[in-house]
Amino acid sequence: MASRAVISITASIHISALALALTAALAEEGHWSYLAPVKPAPPEVSDAGWPENAIDRFTLAKIEAAGLAPEPRAEPARLLRRLYLDLIGLPPPVPEAEAFLADPSDARYAATVDRLLASGHFGEKWAIGWLDLARHADSDGYQRDGFRNVWPYRDWVIRAFNADMPFDQFTVEQLAGDLLPDPTREQLIATGFHRGPILNLEAGTDPEEDRVKQVADRVNTTGTVWLGTSLECAQCHDHKYDPFSIEDYYALFAFFNNTPIEGRRVPGGNDARMDYIGADLELPLPPEEERRRAEARRAMAAAQGEFVAKVEELCGQLPAGELAALEKKHPAAAELIGKDKRAYEDAMAIKKVAFKGGEAAKVLGALERRVDAHRKRAVGDRFQIGYAARIMREMPVPRETFVMQRGDFLTPGRKVAAATPAALNPFPEDAPRDRLGLARWIVAPENPLTARVAANRIWAELFGRGLVTTMEDFGRQGARPTHPGLLDWLAVSFRDDDAWSVKAAVRRIVLSATYRQGAAAAAAKRAIDPDNALYARGPRARLAAELVRDNALAISGLLSRKSFGPPVRPVQPPKIWRVTGEVDNTYYASEGEDLHRRGVYTIWRRSAHYPSFANFDAPNRGACTVRRESSNTPLQALTLMNDPAYVEMAVAFAERIRREAAEADAVGKLEHAFRLALTRGPTAGELGALQKIYFTSLDTGGSERDAWFDVATVLLNLHETITK
Repeated sequence: MASRAVISITASIHISALALALTAALAEEGHWSYLAPVKPAPPEVSDAGWPENAIDRFTLAKIEAAGLAPEPRAEPARLLRRLYLDLIGLPPPVPEAEAFLADPSDARYAATVDRLLASGHFGEKWAIGWLDLARHADSDGYQRDGFRNVWPYRDWVIRAFNADMPFDQFTVEQLAGDLLPDPTREQLIATGFHRGPILNLEAGTDPEEDRVKQVADRVNTTGTVWLGTSLECAQCHDHKYDPFSIEDYYALFAFFNNTPIEGRRVPGGNDARMDYIGADLELPLPPEEERRRAEARRAMAAAQGEFVAKVEELCGQLPAGELAALEKKHPAAAELIGKDKRAYEDAMAIKKVAFKGGEAAKVLGALERRVDAHRKRAVGDRFQIGYAARIMREMPVPRETFVMQRGDFLTPGRKVAAATPAALNPFPEDAPRDRLGLARWIVAPENPLTARVAANRIWAELFGRGLVTTMEDFGRQGARPTHPGLLDWLAVSFRDDDAWSVKAAVRRIVLSATYRQGAAAAAAKRAIDPDNALYARGPRARLAAELVRDNALAISGLLSRKSFGPPVRPVQPPKIWRVTGEVDNTYYASEGEDLHRRGVYTIWRRSAHYPSFANFDAPNRGACTVRRESSNTPLQALTLMNDPAYVEMAVAFAERIRREAAEADAVGKLEHAFRLALTRGPTAGELGALQKIYFTSLDTGGSERDAWFDVATVLLNLHETITK
């Protein structure tokens, strides 16, 4: 038995050595993604009249090689709706749709593209995917899941997309905005990207262990987002497939190892309780918020005065003996309304002793609740989400970094200095060995991955799949690009021709004939290319969770166009927040138009994110998410039909139909409702089905409002309504 064990161990050693040798040999050959992209000439194609730009020559060459042909251009209404949903995440208004349908020319289409790219809603739509990457959430995670101030970063991302900030600058400011010379407030806020990791403030947490986990998250996320690389595989040992060693991993770790710790045990505590002590940037209150809080403070002071006066009045009504006993316990009972700042606290203390029950307790309780309501408005959000931003800061004295043997922070090994993997482009000689230098290395023209990864992500946002389908992994275990030449052409064009302009890259793609194809295709064609990997038909994908809701809000007429600011809390079913711990789990719905703002502004609690978003596959953002999964479950239909927010939308949509088509007959109203929901007009069969729903509701005793509610519910639940 012993000899067999020795043989087994020896064989394992030889196999491991062989695997390492093979990896080294493959590294020397050069995997496609580690070679700098070169812009290729677009291929020749047989149908020279179809391409609108170079993109189409790359796709058409593959289509023709497969013996297929592209689909005709999508009908104008569907194409316009696709464009609106892709660029701003909202459906086209009926008047704009009618104008486009009257003139669906190339010139008008291009003008519509430019107008949508300039819209303030562009950033609200395109920020969603980036916030998934940034693991952006309004709470810390874990069981306690307390709230955090990170919404200023979300607003920064939206503004950056709207301003078409060059992607290299977008990168540098997020990774190292605090290290730029004289950084602006906005550049500091940008560093909130790497304040996204979960934070454990539960009793008994080892603060250093949690800090190390956060640093590792920053390394792994940086590799995923910008390099399309699974660096985390090298956290415990040399990467088994890609040319990254454990030393490479911890050399990258060193770039992020100099930020302050974010949690500590409460000094003098005996229950291992934790406090948050991370780096925050206080922000000035907007004038409107300052006025609102000032009014609330004045109202609170007035309510406190009423409470004090009532306690004084009640004290005066006490029998002499009771009053004397009360004054002995609380001398303030004799001179209570003396106007000093402690009068309210004294009155509260007297209430607890002298007025515990009866009518007096009811009256004082009502006054106390009024004081508390004004206080909550005076100090800001009930969840302690205020006007501050979590940002990155460097420590004055850098930490030393060691290889963690088997990834364990308790077993440090060799000391390492900040450096980048030798398998990629060299570190710039004039760059500092800090996060700023790392950011410049990432966006250097010599980096073979950054432009490819970013261009692939833009393509995937528009087509529902990347040219590299494993968007998070461009390494040897990832998928090869379906169109290698197109990927490199897009990457070099994005980096060099467009100077890293996201909007220019988006514009080029949506102007292509490839993008403008119809999404339907014959069964034989779908059998040959079920995943549309050849792009021989137009894109078709379900809307992201936030956009399902935004779309329904827009159709119903309820959508608020208000932008930016602290997160809002739309209506959700009760008892969703049931986390244990010190944090308040009461869900306070917002008021007014904040109930109907876009999904990107909805509060995101990791332990229980907005339920309709969860049902439509939005991640909890506990970690970096590159691709959202897309499912089709009964819960989704139940959400659209029963969630109180969607019921409200259906009611509003029904009223909108009746109001906007008041002069039309039932058929005219149905046609208008269909265009509101889907941009296009209904077919004869679709119109007949809607008529049956409407008249059946009336025939079974429903009112006209009931009938239009039924129609509105059906239209909001159509597969086409939640699909682009």
